[in-house]
Amino acid sequence: MRGFIHHPTEFPILVSSEDDTKGDQTRLCSIGQEGVACRLHRELPPGAPVTLRIPLLQHEYRFSGRVARCDPCANGFGVSILFKDETESFKSKMVEQVCQIEHYRRELLRDGRDLDSETAAQEWIERYSNQFSKTFTDRD
Repeated sequence: MRGFIHHPTEFPILVSSEDDTKGDQTRLCSIGQEGVACRLHRELPPGAPVTLRIPLLQHEYRFSGRVARCDPCANGFGVSILFKDETESFKSKMVEQVCQIEHYRRELLRDGRDLDSETAAQEWIERYSNQFSKTFTDRD
């Protein structure tokens, strides 16, 4: 079984298909080794190729995948997207780690601790990297 974690809500994603390159802004419900789950306002057919973009800080990160499922739900559709290959999966893991660290830094700032990104990253790695790594690997 593969693990999933909740993506920080302050980092929205854009999901675009071949017929709509502008994309739909949404928030990831969860992310894991094989793919992501999110909600969209429109239906996408299973098998449709998609691009996911996460504009984070000063960079925009991109991943490629295919729609695995698209089911009607409240206010739209619940969509499961599988990454195209291991390279896309690895990229997503690295970007998700950056998102988690920045989320951690922002939470500390709300609590009155103002850390620079590098210090926050070192602290987050010491506290959470083992748990994070296990989420993105097979579990028996």
